[in-house]
Amino acid sequence: MKKHNEELFQIGEVVKILGVSRKAILGFEDMGLLIPAVKDEESGYRYYSADNMTQIRSIRSLQALGLTLKEVAEYYYDTENMDKHLQRLYDLRATLERNIQMLQVRSAKRGDLTVHRTLLPQQVCFCRQYPCKNIAEAASNLRDTYIAAARTGKMSMIARMFTMRMTQNPDVLDLMCCIPVDSSFDGPERVEFAETSALCIYYRGPYEGTATAIRALAEHIRQTGIETTGPFRSIYLEGPPNRGENSGDYITQIAVPIKT
Repeated sequence: MKKHNEELFQIGEVVKILGVSRKAILGFEDMGLLIPAVKDEESGYRYYSADNMTQIRSIRSLQALGLTLKEVAEYYYDTENMDKHLQRLYDLRATLERNIQMLQVRSAKRGDLTVHRTLLPQQVCFCRQYPCKNIAEAASNLRDTYIAAARTGKMSMIARMFTMRMTQNPDVLDLMCCIPVDSSFDGPERVEFAETSALCIYYRGPYEGTATAIRALAEHIRQTGIETTGPFRSIYLEGPPNRGENSGDYITQIAVPIKT
């Protein structure tokens, strides 16, 4: 059967052009997400416009982000719960950013001091500050802070713990130990961190060498004239116990918040 006009596409053409199955397209129609430009009631043939093609691509893009078809329908048509849909997309963005970060982590090589741009999340932490003589004492204080945070019953199971260098000298271990907790935590150790842009280096190696990455990041900032807005952070991504005693494969994200 001939097309109604040359500007329309048969379903087989749409399948070939967009790489979407016939079953998926018919499913979009069943959900009310897609209405063919023309539907021949006698033959059942469907014809799709360029706008229909754009709609299919939009639906597929939202699916690729992780939305179900029900959520896609709500995204398009539920105007009374926009905050819920916005939060869902924020959650998906956070997941995507974590996946990107982990790919960057996995690609980190020993001696690689490449500077990346990143986004540090909004979070609430259980924090204690300690002047430390050496890395061993710093590790002990971080462990004690972790135990105290765990005993609050509010510790986050997802976010990463980190330390902040409270002086500009990378060789001085005046550290703020920060353990992410639920936002409902209201103890005296509560510190809230805003979401912020940052520069970072994914440092692979023992904790004793993180000062090397801090110096490299500080030199990059000096050369580029970028303005920082907070202390350097050492965010612990991979280390003991999953890396055991192989400290050469520990991965620490050395980050510093910047003004944008």
